Amino acid sequence: MKRSFIGAFLFLGLISAALIACNNSSSPGTQAYVANVAHGKYLVDTVTGCADCHSLMDARGNVVDSLRFAGGQRFGFGPLGAVYSRNITQDSADGLGTWTDAEIITAIRTGIIPAHALNGTTRTDTVLFSVMPYALFSNYSDNDMADIVAYLRTIKPVRYSPPADTLPPAARVKVPPQVLPAPTVASAAATRGQYLAAVGLCADCHTQRMAPPAQGFDMTKFLAGGFSFDVPPFGTIYSANITPDSATGIGTWTDAQIQTALQQGKDNKGQSICPPMPWQRFAGLESSDVQALFAYLHNVPAISNQVPANPNCP
Repeated sequence: MKRSFIGAFLFLGLISAALIACNNSSSPGTQAYVANVAHGKYLVDTVTGCADCHSLMDARGNVVDSLRFAGGQRFGFGPLGAVYSRNITQDSADGLGTWTDAEIITAIRTGIIPAHALNGTTRTDTVLFSVMPYALFSNYSDNDMADIVAYLRTIKPVRYSPPADTLPPAARVKVPPQVLPAPTVASAAATRGQYLAAVGLCADCHTQRMAPPAQGFDMTKFLAGGFSFDVPPFGTIYSANITPDSATGIGTWTDAQIQTALQQGKDNKGQSICPPMPWQRFAGLESSDVQALFAYLHNVPAISNQVPANPNCP
């Protein structure tokens, strides 16, 4: 009798555990988990555009699909050397296949990678070069980070080992978290826009850096453009001033013109905007997020900064 009671008790316990597992919203296969992965895909592919840096490009600047997220894109610093993006597929040898969720989140937010990720190389420093904009990704919320990791776990493994970085170790300096200025007129939309401008890397391209050895952005020119890019075959491209300055920024642009620039790659005069502006990616932004960016951009300080003219980019 006693044995039957214990057996029944254990059976009910197993049933309860199974029901709890089935109702766990974070379990693979559940409707909530599928939604989490979909939201993570939106953040990775549309908002942040991880593939833009963590993939090799063809001659036209398009991602090579077979090497999507496999790293290897070169970021040159003239005679100082170069940095190559890492493989972030689920490959166990070259990618994130052996990393824990916590290790992935730490790398994204702080630039610190686990020692086992060095894969037996002679490197010992686990701090990423600040080409990886972890100072801005530090703004990512816990929920969004969990969704990003959930999506990264679905990326198929690609066996590819990017070249070794050649930038001198002295350039591997830990950059502190970067919080963007709050909107001058507070609203839920503008606060959301502030968040998107950080994790969507608007500030990363449209704000000049402080001169070495200082690290981080020159906040006296926040979103005022002028950051230069070497973009073959066009040459040197300068990011635009996207503050609400009427003479040198977008102060006279309508929301429709800003949206056309953001999602169609055409400025207020109908001219094509040069790479690396990722308007093709931003074309997928949700309408509410576009409106949030408008709310923020209208409420940042107007800064007069005349940016050099860019060449025609068809």
